[in-house]
Amino acid sequence: MQKKFLEGAKGQSYENQYRFILQTGLRTGELVGLRWDDIDFENRTLTISRTMEFRYKVGEWRVDPPKSKSGYRTIPLTDEAIRILKVQKEKNSKIKVINLEWADQVFLCRKGEPVKNSTYDTALFKICDKVGIKRFSMHVLRHTFATRCIEAGMMPKTLQKILGHSNIGITMNLYVHITEDEKHKEIDLVSDALNVV
Repeated sequence: MQKKFLEGAKGQSYENQYRFILQTGLRTGELVGLRWDDIDFENRTLTISRTMEFRYKVGEWRVDPPKSKSGYRTIPLTDEAIRILKVQKEKNSKIKVINLEWADQVFLCRKGEPVKNSTYDTALFKICDKVGIKRFSMHVLRHTFATRCIEAGMMPKTLQKILGHSNIGITMNLYVHITEDEKHKEIDLVSDALNVV
């Protein structure tokens, strides 16, 4: 399903953002609030210190601190995440007018403004419909990142830090939908150790 979705997202306005969450596990508000000075290309990290969303009731952007103390974090970047950021930088350089207020934002729309959280979901639904998969929200991309990390052997404690959870239980219960196949693979790995003669 991930592959199908990414094929459908190719060339779409927010392809970079969808791919970036699949590489970093960011929350939508963290992605929206990301600034270029949060990115350290030399050390290949990004730092989360804010979340941002558009408040429709008052018609303005609101910048807040992360959800909890553990929400403040530094995330190592994959080669693919670095590539996406470079592509985005190039894309931003072609925007005709960028309001000074948003000049340091990483992910901007064609109008040179941040993308509203709900706009990401709407565009995502269209991609799902186009490729014939069940609709899902932005948050599922974060879940997918977490599941892929665990499947690839990442320690749950490391994943907890990357996702910014205050409690390991949240990481394990909410984000890791280990498949039946994974359970069999894991039991096969330990089967010899279980045979104590």
